[in-house]
Amino acid sequence: MNIGKIILCTLGSAIIMMGHANAQKYKTLADTVKLNKEYNSLTSDIKELNKKLDEAKKKTADYQEKSDQKAKDALAAEQDSKDQAAVATDGNIKDIKKELKDAKKATKEANEANDAVNDEKANQKQIKYLNKQIDKKQKKLAELDKERKDIMALSSVAVPQK
Repeated sequence: MNIGKIILCTLGSAIIMMGHANAQKYKTLADTVKLNKEYNSLTSDIKELNKKLDEAKKKTADYQEKSDQKAKDALAAEQDSKDQAAVATDGNIKDIKKELKDAKKATKEANEANDAVNDEKANQKQIKYLNKQIDKKQKKLAELDKERKDIMALSSVAVPQK
């Protein structure tokens, strides 16, 4: 009775593995060369994506600092422009020209602050995209690991033991 259960369990697990193996891309020991090649390619891709992700994360801090600084510069330029505008109301041409110059500077600083914020947002999108790509490739690696285990399990079932 014990031998019958063992044979039945072995046969049942072999059938289940074969059913799963049919859904696999790599099914035999001969396919392991291709599987390993794809695995190595994915591993290399993940390393490259992680490198890009690290660079993007480093840029984030720079963009945040730049964004904060540009916002402060814009506020300072705006205040200078307001102060100069208050002086220019007397009608002195020199003061009016100075006020106009300060207003242009304030506009430029505000635009640069806006650009810095946009750069930071674009960088955050890039980080999100890289994380998705890494996750996708890691899931594929996990699938390949499972296929490799299944191939090895099938090959051990197919090889008669002494």
